[in-house]
Amino acid sequence: MGEQAFVFDCMIYGGGPGEKQPLLIFHSIEFPMPPSEVFCQTMWDAGLQVIFARRPGYGATSPLPEVMMTKGPVASGATAIAEAAMLRALVSKLELKNVILMAVGSSNPICYRLVHMLSELEQVLFVNPIFNQDIMQVFHPAWFREMLKQIVSSRSGLRVAEAGMKLLIKNDPIAYYRTILRKSPGDMAYVDAHACDYQHAGLIALETNAAMLYYDAIMCLTEDPLLKDGYFDGVKTSILIGKETTDHWRTEMEKEASRLGLPLHRASVGDIFCAYASPDDVLAILRDEAMPESLSARSAAQV
Repeated sequence: MGEQAFVFDCMIYGGGPGEKQPLLIFHSIEFPMPPSEVFCQTMWDAGLQVIFARRPGYGATSPLPEVMMTKGPVASGATAIAEAAMLRALVSKLELKNVILMAVGSSNPICYRLVHMLSELEQVLFVNPIFNQDIMQVFHPAWFREMLKQIVSSRSGLRVAEAGMKLLIKNDPIAYYRTILRKSPGDMAYVDAHACDYQHAGLIALETNAAMLYYDAIMCLTEDPLLKDGYFDGVKTSILIGKETTDHWRTEMEKEASRLGLPLHRASVGDIFCAYASPDDVLAILRDEAMPESLSARSAAQV
């Protein structure tokens, strides 16, 4: 794709693009894998075609230039804009129209920027976005929370965190995921049902470098000045979080959803993997058949 032959690693369910309305999914750092066949078939039966694309640097997708992965461009937001531009080019290459965008986890900050680049966008679903929330305390277990703090605080801490994470994944990727997800029965059940996907995700994670960890952590765990009140005005936008998330995460998410004027939904199962584990809930939101848990006065007026 493009003069420099940038390559995207994509999964297009049901054949080539254009068979049905595209549901374009971008992944979080911890699980660069498409949703299950059950999820994809549920969408297909409802007239939606799942198109999953690995972000730059994951799997067979080309990485962003090294200069863009350094502290300056990452902190300024230039790297996120560059990645969003590449994702925008992918939409053009695939000639997608009436796009429904689903951003998961750490891909959300990139998609905040992408939504204002896509004239083809019909609606967007942000799954577990952090926005500008104080949520470090929700990460478990304690060693995982400390690892995240190290990633964003110092270069030496970043290297230690990278080495520690890769050692755990190399020893047993399924055990690594189960440890992080142990407070969510829905997530645990999804891992058990799709163990091969998590084995594959572990292999991809072993190729994830320190710069990629730093980039996603900074974009998610530090304040994003882009997210002013009204930023998503004019864009049909919804938020999805899991039923099994912590009270603190839910409370912080409710505050930000209200500030930004966005409807907030809760999936019936799961936490981190709530969207993948709850295809019927996702479909209900996309078809305007789900009642949001909270709906600000501003977004209510727009409905």
